[in-house]
Amino acid sequence: MYPDTTGTILKFLGIVTFVWVGVLTVWFWKYNLLISRLFPSSEGREQSLAGYFSKLEKELERMRKQDEQRLKALQRFALKRYNPYQDTGGSQSFSLALLDGLGDGLVVTSLHSRAGTRVFAKSVKKGKHTDIDFSQEEKDVIVEATK
Repeated sequence: MYPDTTGTILKFLGIVTFVWVGVLTVWFWKYNLLISRLFPSSEGREQSLAGYFSKLEKELERMRKQDEQRLKALQRFALKRYNPYQDTGGSQSFSLALLDGLGDGLVVTSLHSRAGTRVFAKSVKKGKHTDIDFSQEEKDVIVEATK
């Protein structure tokens, strides 16, 4: 009575499946094309990142060396004039601290009296004396220079 529709239904489902696979294939192809444009090949990206980090590392090393050189340059100084002897007039004696960024350098002291003037130089290492003790005035200029 009824014609056999099973074959027709199967043909229809086959055509629908074929069209659906075609649509998905086109969509997948466009999606891959978009992704490849947004994110170029990973090999090139890895090489460019490696080059970038290499340049960055070299620049950081250059800046470290530059900072080390800056620390060794004369940066801090202080001068104090005073009268060490009561019998002479005026504050003609002085102590001068000349230090680098690490607190290394020297203190120059000139003591003026009626009999003459004497000049001393004492080395400073990290804000401390190395071999000869400092006078109070020399300690004061070191503290002033390291502020």
